[in-house]
Order: sequence, then structure tokens, then C-alpha cells
Amino acid sequence: MIQLQFSVTPESWIDSLCHNESAIVRVLSMKPHDSDQNVTHFVEITSEAVNAEELKKQLRKCGDVTGSDVAAVGSNRLVGAVTSNDCIVCALILHSQTGYFIGPAATESDCQMTYKLFMNGEGIPSFLHSLYEQGIIYKIAEIAKMTASRALTSKQERVLKTALELGYYDYPKRVTTDELSKTVGLAPSTVSEILRRAEKRIITGYFGSS
Repeated sequence: MIQLQFSVTPESWIDSLCHNESAIVRVLSMKPHDSDQNVTHFVEITSEAVNAEELKKQLRKCGDVTGSDVAAVGSNRLVGAVTSNDCIVCALILHSQTGYFIGPAATESDCQMTYKLFMNGEGIPSFLHSLYEQGIIYKIAEIAKMTASRALTSKQERVLKTALELGYYDYPKRVTTDELSKTVGLAPSTVSEILRRAEKRIITGYFGSS
């Protein structure tokens, strides 16, 4: 398993909020919407320059946003779902047969969006080529083999992948822990513990390499 970290210019609405409202946008998860063009992101948007209501107002003005359901959490923070039709990178990730978005993706100080993917080594050239074919200019920050401290066990990977595919991490969730446990054939308490350990390992690896 290889970790690929790369940065690109984000889609229009993220770029607009970052440059015009000094916002930091974190994409926590994403899924296809009702077509190949539309992608729904579960996001956290913060800004020290403008308040949450102004962020919400500016978000609605973005032409590539086709739908939003966000709520103010504090004075300068929004959390919720944003659907847009301008994220070619998102579509390529979601339709990739060799990798998947692991998140969170986030804007940097230069308003570039940094993504992390985990995939097999053979999949990296084809994925990067797909970015090139779509005219996406990218900058690779890291290509690293998963170490033992970062890698998931086969059981953790199986349960986590199933949870992701069934919508356990969607907002709102499309499957409960009990339903997930029946699918993978394990007790709910066991599934919860496996997910907790897997998430901790991924998060530790994420922040440990940042």
C-alpha cells in the first residue's frame, strides 16, 4: 500500500472562499451525487476574517455550487454538505479503481488543496496520468510506502472499506453499526473496536507525517 499526497488548485467555490474570505476548507468525506459531474462533500469551513453567516452567504453565490446544507457551529465555522459540479479531481478519485480518498483534504496557506490517497503502487502512474489527461496541474508532496505503524491489518482494511462503501461515513450515515456488523459477520462491539483502532492508526499516520 502506497500513500500519495498531492496538491492542486481547488474547484471554484473552494478557491473563491479561500482567496476572498480567507477561509480554510477541509473536505472530510465525499460521494457522487446524481450524476458524474456532481459531487457532495462533507466539509468544515472556517475563517478568521468573516463570520459564519457571511461565509454561508458567499457560499450560496458560488456558481458551481448546486446545493448546500450547512450549519453555523460557532461564530466563524460552518459544517455540513456542499454539492458542486466543478471538481474533476474528486470525480477521478471517486471513479478510480486503484485508490480512494481517505481525507481530510484541506486548503493550504496558498489556497492549494492537498489530498491524500492510499493505493497500490501500480495504480499511481495511471491515476497521475488521468490527472494529466484532464489538464490538472498537480504537485506531488509525498509518495511513501505504508510502514507497519501506518498500515492496517487485513481485518481492519476489510471492515473499514466495507463501512466506507456502505455509507457509514456519509452524512447522514446510510448504515448503522448494527447493520454494518451483519454485513461483515462480526458483533457490533467488535466492529466498533476494529473501526476505532483503524481510524486511530490512520489519524496517527496522517498527523505524524504532516
